[in-house]
Amino acid sequence: MGFLLLIGIAAGLASALLVAGVASGSMLAVPLFYLAPLPLMVSGLAFSHISAAIGVAAAAIGLGLLYGTTFLIAYLMGIGIPAWALAYCALLARPDPAARDGMVWFPIGGVMVVGAGFATLSVTVALFSMSGDYETYRRAISAAFQAFVAAQGAAGGSGMSNAAAVAETVAIILPPTAATLMLATQLGCLYLAGRTARVSGRLNRPWPDLAALRLPGLTPIVLAVLVALAMTPGLMGLCAAAGAAALIVCYTASGFAVLHFLTRGRAARPFLLAGAWVMTLALGWPALVMALVGVADALFDLRRRIGTGGAPPAANDR
Repeated sequence: MGFLLLIGIAAGLASALLVAGVASGSMLAVPLFYLAPLPLMVSGLAFSHISAAIGVAAAAIGLGLLYGTTFLIAYLMGIGIPAWALAYCALLARPDPAARDGMVWFPIGGVMVVGAGFATLSVTVALFSMSGDYETYRRAISAAFQAFVAAQGAAGGSGMSNAAAVAETVAIILPPTAATLMLATQLGCLYLAGRTARVSGRLNRPWPDLAALRLPGLTPIVLAVLVALAMTPGLMGLCAAAGAAALIVCYTASGFAVLHFLTRGRAARPFLLAGAWVMTLALGWPALVMALVGVADALFDLRRRIGTGGAPPAANDR
């Protein structure tokens, strides 16, 4: 237990330092901020979810003492608790004599949906802590955005008028954008943490076949409901939009899994995969195409219909 305590405290301090760099105002620390969940996840995957929980508590307490309660809550909701939960879910398993290694692991698609739930919850808490109604929220975002534009030297009649118009759009797209970025960051850090633990020989589960991942069966229905609710006015509509955006990230990952699966054994596989990833990272909009592929696979099982017979999941997590 003492060893887990030390590992957890070390992971928490590393995570807190990555966050504190941004709080200090250093722009160079912004890229490192997105790696803040990584030490906690490495601790959880390579050692124990207990050490990850200790790390979350240590980082939250340290940041709370330095920057106040608001910063503590923001860290817990946006980084600490989701990082612990994803690492914990990734190691969940139940015994099954029929499985190849005697264990059935929590599906990776389920882990992604858990992450989407935490991203939506974090955005919802942030919205309602900022204001109790949409107009108050809109005015706060508008004032902050116009202050930012003025600070950049764009003050003036026409400049501020355009800024006010843009601020209206920012108020609408900010919650889904925040949920998207938060989930993508958490999933990216989970992948890096898994790779790190695997290289060190301490990964406490078999490496899953990511090309075979599938989201839970009810996910398309949940996405459809969230898209419908996102059309409603007010803060609840924004919260639903954040949830829908997070699930679209999950379906984008599922779409890439389909592409990886269907190109197995193809001579052009390296070029197809490299082209898809580079275009998505460079342009952004191809991610929506991949999300549609993921939805189509969920509805019509593209991998079974047109696949070439890929290998079964390495971790028995389907």
